[in-house]
Amino acid sequence: MRLIVCWLSCAALLWCGAASANTLVLVSIDGFRWDYLDRSEASVMRSLANKGTRVMKLRSVYPSKTFPAHLSLATGLRPTGHGVVDNYFCRNDRPDCYSMGSGRKDPDWLSGIPLWTLVEMQGGRASTFFWPESDARFSGVLPTDYRAYDGRTPHADRVKQVLEWLALPARERPALVTLYFSAVDSAGHTFGPDAPQTRSAISDIDTWIGRLWSGIETINRELEANINLLLVSDHGMAPVDPDHFIDTDTLPRPAGFKRVNASTRVMYYQREADADIEALKSELSAMSGGRYWHLAPEILAQRHYDQHPAVADLIIETRPPHVFRRGGGKDANLLGMHGYPASEEDMASFLVAIGPAFEVGKVIEEAHQLDVYPVAAKMLELDPPANLPSDGGALRAALKAREPTVPH
Repeated sequence: MRLIVCWLSCAALLWCGAASANTLVLVSIDGFRWDYLDRSEASVMRSLANKGTRVMKLRSVYPSKTFPAHLSLATGLRPTGHGVVDNYFCRNDRPDCYSMGSGRKDPDWLSGIPLWTLVEMQGGRASTFFWPESDARFSGVLPTDYRAYDGRTPHADRVKQVLEWLALPARERPALVTLYFSAVDSAGHTFGPDAPQTRSAISDIDTWIGRLWSGIETINRELEANINLLLVSDHGMAPVDPDHFIDTDTLPRPAGFKRVNASTRVMYYQREADADIEALKSELSAMSGGRYWHLAPEILAQRHYDQHPAVADLIIETRPPHVFRRGGGKDANLLGMHGYPASEEDMASFLVAIGPAFEVGKVIEEAHQLDVYPVAAKMLELDPPANLPSDGGALRAALKAREPTVPH
């Protein structure tokens, strides 16, 4: 009888622990620039920021591209740490090249331990909806629930599925849920960051965030759950001018090099040992006309973008309103771009955190994308990897101090 009583007591404690544990819903709004939150179309998210914690400017990794930034948010590592150094890139130690989502078929492109993998490794459940590369195996592990990306999936279906996961009984409820929206980024690229179409996309996502939070509040109240919401974006968006586009067809493409156009940069990988990189550098400099420049090794080192086989042997870069594009500005349907260095203010993104674990009415002037992982891990009571470049930085102030545990 004493053993039975003891077992029941332990089970009760475990159940209570599961019921009171924090859950994190991590939502990415691709291309949501830091100052979009102050637009009238983002009234719901701004209200959440006022009730929770807001980071005024969330600084991006370099380059400020969708897949590098999302993987940095997810792993806490710089692009050269997790291996995805651009949306499309090559490596000097393999003949093929990476394009968005290649990790699903070939996980060797990827390094690090994303939050969803960390949760699964430490005994929890993670459920992901479209976060870049969340359908790939990191260390041989997949989330319990995941979805292969399909941009045609209605926003209503995405939010509905997330709320269904969150409404599961405490023992089955995921510790981490991720969600991804691309509409703001798509509109910003096509029409520009200040266009009515972009504002309309912000308004639409704002509505769905409102419905998501309303559902979370109901679950928190009715099931006594501790579900928290963290809104982030991967990068901002800068206006660009087709009259200033640089036609990549006019750039040299000598034998022995693989050339990759990355919109804000052009990368040359030396594929043959006798390919003359100094001659290529001189030719590019002579025809630049101040529109672009070669990134010297010391600049790349300052941006923590070196000492990795995916970093090209020669990189040229431009700034807004310039973009590298085949054909230049002819038939342009591109009025917004990202991928520029974090020193461009338009590349900064945003962060809003609300829920039982986060401070109320807190404003943090600036944080970095690399701060998100360690703070999320701490909130979820996970042991993070030892090789993280950030300990949470300024974002640690977003977390409420934990109340001391009352002994039973």
